[in-house]
Amino acid sequence: MEPPTIAVEHNPSLWVSNTPLTDFPALQRDLEVDVAVVGSGITGLTTARLLVERGMRVAVLESRRLCYGVTGFTTAKVTALHSTIYSDLLRIWGQEAAAVYADANQAAIGKVKELTVSDGIECDLREASAYTYAESSEGVAEIEAEVEAAQRAGLEASFTTESELPYEIEGAVRLDRQAQFHPRLYCLGLADAIVRNDGLIFEESQVVALDAATATVSTDTAKVRAKSVVIATQIPLGTRGGYFARMTPSRSYALALQTPHQPLRDMYISVDQPTRSLRSTADGYLIVGGEGHPVGADEDTKMRYEALGKWSQERFGGTTVEFQWSAQDYRSSDRLPFIGRLTAGSDRVFVATGFAKWGMTNGTAAAMIIADHIADTPNPWAETFDSTRIALAQGGAGVLSAAVEALRHFVGDRVESFHRRTPGQLEPGQGGLVSIDGRTVAAFRDAAGQIHALSAACTHLGCQVSFNTAERSWDCPCHGSRFDIEGRVLQGPAIKDLPPRRYYQN
Repeated sequence: MEPPTIAVEHNPSLWVSNTPLTDFPALQRDLEVDVAVVGSGITGLTTARLLVERGMRVAVLESRRLCYGVTGFTTAKVTALHSTIYSDLLRIWGQEAAAVYADANQAAIGKVKELTVSDGIECDLREASAYTYAESSEGVAEIEAEVEAAQRAGLEASFTTESELPYEIEGAVRLDRQAQFHPRLYCLGLADAIVRNDGLIFEESQVVALDAATATVSTDTAKVRAKSVVIATQIPLGTRGGYFARMTPSRSYALALQTPHQPLRDMYISVDQPTRSLRSTADGYLIVGGEGHPVGADEDTKMRYEALGKWSQERFGGTTVEFQWSAQDYRSSDRLPFIGRLTAGSDRVFVATGFAKWGMTNGTAAAMIIADHIADTPNPWAETFDSTRIALAQGGAGVLSAAVEALRHFVGDRVESFHRRTPGQLEPGQGGLVSIDGRTVAAFRDAAGQIHALSAACTHLGCQVSFNTAERSWDCPCHGSRFDIEGRVLQGPAIKDLPPRRYYQN
């Protein structure tokens, strides 16, 4: 079998590894549809599923393989309890917005359960309680505040000091009747339902241009003309709407472990630092997540996996790592996701982003909101999540901080470039920014000793990329674009690949 021509992650997740790759065709000819959906994660596929149910002709375009992006690399908790989000929302936005956030995410859990039944999706969905917990006495006040905030938002949250964890906790927020599942099996089921309802799915069809005025998306080979376009690519491609400047990207890590400990019934996340996220799978794996950091800001990300492994061994004992992977997500400057129109002047292009690592419910709620937008149906949550909102009081400081950080990288990385090493100093399996003929180049030496040399300037806005040692990818610290060692786009907002740089082997 020939190797794939698309960019792939170096460390595939448990979910991706134990499910077959899909084989939908690439877009080869121009189409006209009611709705074009760009992206095949939970947001895009749920949106498409809800729209075909309403009788619309929908085409889904995916740059790689179905559900091979962030959704396929999550911990897959289907819950409205998102660490301490309600304390933040109550402080920043007030009780009404916190209540809308809670209601939308609770409704999303119900929608996942509904579609699982109606579409006959076998995805290991089961009900579980969600806990946000503290081991330290210092964290108890934070837990108590979150219990109160969640209750004010309308959730039946409670305080407890009991858990099934093999170590003591000082306190936790508990929320019952939540859920967990296998995210890729769920998305494959949604895809089947879309196709059964005459929807179209295209893989290896990277969108390289969007004409918002005519609702037309273009790949290298064809165009799709639509009445509406939904951009469900985690972060909108390109620069429209300035979403890259209103959010900060971060990476986090996960291990799937074999352990002699009894599988966990419920789901857990700590408020103590470093954050630890826990759940078990239907086939007995323990998933341990955490070690989050800003994209491109860690010199050796392999140490993140090692830290998770060491912690798991100390807490659960006798652990064996079977899978390891990482994921990326964006957090909005004002803590609410952006869901709705791409820009204030666009009534035909819609976007959903800023889920802050809680995309299983936020992505589903976003699909419900956008489907209602397109169907011209009132939605009770749309105003709160309005993607065109201008919230200077709530998010202005965050936008300024992100802009300063991006400028620091843009200028600082160029100052550091005067001290780059040479390609000859790279060991096999090692990557880094090097100097070739006086220019800073992103270079990786493979196991055979071959140097893969690329432009070091991210094709989004020109910041210098950084080498991710664990994932063998080039990551942009400014806005989170990622590229594989051949320069192919792994994640936006960049659309174009990193161009190659000529290098003559010594």
